[in-house]
Amino acid sequence: MDVGEFIDTYSDDLISIHEARVAMYTHPLRGDYAFAELLDASFCRILVVFVVGGIEAMLEAWRDRDRLDVLNKYFAQNVTNGERVTSLYQAFLDAGIQVDREVFHDYLAIKYLRNTVIHGRWKEHEKEWLDARGFPSDTRKLTKEHFDKIEHVNQNMMFYVALTGLADPNAPKPAKLVKLDEAITRREDHTGILRIRDIARIIWNNLERIDAHIYRDIEQAVITKEYDWTEGRSRAELDALGHEECKRLFYLAARRAGEEDYKPLVQHRELAKDAVEFWRDYWQRAIAPHEQAVRPALDVFMSPHFKPEMPVWSVVANVRDDDAARRLVDQILPTQGSLTSDQVVRALRAGKVAYETIPNIMPVTLFTLRLPIVDPGNTPAYLREAERVLELFRLNRAWYECVEHRRRFADDNGLGFYVRMCRELAQRQQGR
Repeated sequence: MDVGEFIDTYSDDLISIHEARVAMYTHPLRGDYAFAELLDASFCRILVVFVVGGIEAMLEAWRDRDRLDVLNKYFAQNVTNGERVTSLYQAFLDAGIQVDREVFHDYLAIKYLRNTVIHGRWKEHEKEWLDARGFPSDTRKLTKEHFDKIEHVNQNMMFYVALTGLADPNAPKPAKLVKLDEAITRREDHTGILRIRDIARIIWNNLERIDAHIYRDIEQAVITKEYDWTEGRSRAELDALGHEECKRLFYLAARRAGEEDYKPLVQHRELAKDAVEFWRDYWQRAIAPHEQAVRPALDVFMSPHFKPEMPVWSVVANVRDDDAARRLVDQILPTQGSLTSDQVVRALRAGKVAYETIPNIMPVTLFTLRLPIVDPGNTPAYLREAERVLELFRLNRAWYECVEHRRRFADDNGLGFYVRMCRELAQRQQGR
């Protein structure tokens, strides 16, 4: 069954509203100040508009699927909102679906609230109904309780509308009330209090943003007339060069723009220094305690005596007790040649750390390409960081290949391009 455009977009918008509210209440830079209580009033005003829009879009879209002839009564002409909602409630009852009257009373209230928010004025009879249903007659006084009530109505109404298309008109009708309990529809609030373990993840996310932010301006630089990396090359010539060589030319053109102080790239030089400090902080928190294990772990994964096809490695990596892990490896050691159980256990532990602490290639691209392009003068410092992270990300890939996919790890594994770019940029720096 195809989902209509507006049902889909209203659903997306409601998800965004909930995510935005969580983000604002848990954001580490948001002060816990007196005005925080105004956030729920704002989110209620936004939510009510999209809830009513989404319910009515679904009512309209499901009319053709309505096997019980319930929904047409909602769209009768020249009736008030109160009559419209009452007739819809009665139509469900007539069809034998025991819907909750309270949900429909609250739905009428949020329709009135929506009208008030949209038109910026109150109608006296609507204000009285809202007051009777426990909503304030001042939209600045909406709270989390009202936010939960609006969401409760939304989920129940969507459920009822869906029943009109799923129910069999000839089936026995339920005698019990059909209702989603508030314990199901209520969303849990989070405190936003950070734990020490969260700091590293925040730093990582910020580095990802820096990497993406700089890359957008690099892309723009290499399509300018002055630094166009495709200048003078036909499409056939570019195709013949191959993907890696095209990437190389792309980044070298951007590097030239950085060397010539192209303003949109120069503006990132202070940000580049911040990126280095953030990265060093991340390294100390997440990686430094395991740094000495990286090279030995790679040696194990690349050893001809290590058998990646064995399905036990992920199990061993998750065994916390060292002795138990070594005993598990000892059971299959005859197939591991000269490797000791201790070497294998340490490699698996280090590989798992690399896989979890470097979840993607971002620090490789940041230090190999982005920062040397926007801040050429500090290339040696950036490339030193690049060398360290390349080794660590190589271990990440070794774990992924050997443990996740149980296949032999190839040393290059897609990282050769970045190694070559490091060398070329270092030579270019020396020749300046």
